[in-house]
Amino acid sequence: MALKLKIENVFLLVVLLISNGYCCSTVFSNNNGISPTVARTMDLYISDMPSLVIYSRNIDRYSNTGDNSLKWKSKYGSIVVTAFNSNAASDGMNEEGLAAHLLYLSHTQYPKTDNNKPSLSNLLWAQYALDNFKTVNDALQAIDKFQIVATELHGKTWPLHLAIEDANGDSAVIEYIEGKMKVYHGHNYRVMTNEPAYNIQLNNLKKYRSFGGNLPIPGTPDPLSRFVRASYYLHSLPNAINNQDAIAGVFSIIRTVMVPFGAVDNSGNKTEDAWPTRWVTIADLKNKMFFFNSTITPNLIWVDLTKFDFSSKIRSYSINPLDISLVGDISENLGAEKK
Repeated sequence: MALKLKIENVFLLVVLLISNGYCCSTVFSNNNGISPTVARTMDLYISDMPSLVIYSRNIDRYSNTGDNSLKWKSKYGSIVVTAFNSNAASDGMNEEGLAAHLLYLSHTQYPKTDNNKPSLSNLLWAQYALDNFKTVNDALQAIDKFQIVATELHGKTWPLHLAIEDANGDSAVIEYIEGKMKVYHGHNYRVMTNEPAYNIQLNNLKKYRSFGGNLPIPGTPDPLSRFVRASYYLHSLPNAINNQDAIAGVFSIIRTVMVPFGAVDNSGNKTEDAWPTRWVTIADLKNKMFFFNSTITPNLIWVDLTKFDFSSKIRSYSINPLDISLVGDISENLGAEKK
């Protein structure tokens, strides 16, 4: 037993040593008694120059991955956070309350390209889900109809995994490990960070208090520690009293895994995947509220998707969420109808 634990610990240390520079966390509160609510951090070594974008329905999309590029027309309107002045959505929610989040996973290895199968850029994976599906089940039923292909953005190819949640409280984590798709589907898959692969994260969790083990909850910023810490606080979160309480609960948990701006990782794990938190989003999937909070601006801003006409002929509205003049409900800034 001691030898087995020693081997496991050496493996986890190696995982931390090869981690890369884009790390994030997602936390899904789906049993608070009020509304399924999900929070996400964006932790990155440089600014991703985010844009907050509202998309209408019926937008023609093209994956731009070669001859077999996937093409589609969006069925649902959505709000997303895009990166590096591109259409690559790293986070978002659609009008039906489906949320999607792309996070870094250096162990990702997508399958070899099949020339007979439509290909989807991994950078558009989240947007594709938001454009086409109402529920997690819907998204998973369609996942074998296309292949994921890594494409370059900002001079880099990003190995990504996907988390999705819906207004019914369902959730899934989708990874590609050694060229094979791994799907973790169910209400209990509520936290995602980065390295290592998800099954190893789940096994590591069992070593800690409240999950069958005796180890105290870790406080360092590496992905394994963040996974355990978020899981612990989510496990202990009481039922919410109202919508505001539900949002406050998940917001308070995501703050425990935020990496302080400019902080140095002195944990001894030598992980590169502990970069500062740039921004946080929160999505209330039942009430269709989407919140954004930047580390470098003091104001919390939000968008109410129920105020939008997603059948509008106007394709999209975009805004810089880092604009310090923005505060509170900015729905009208993104084209919502004035009440």
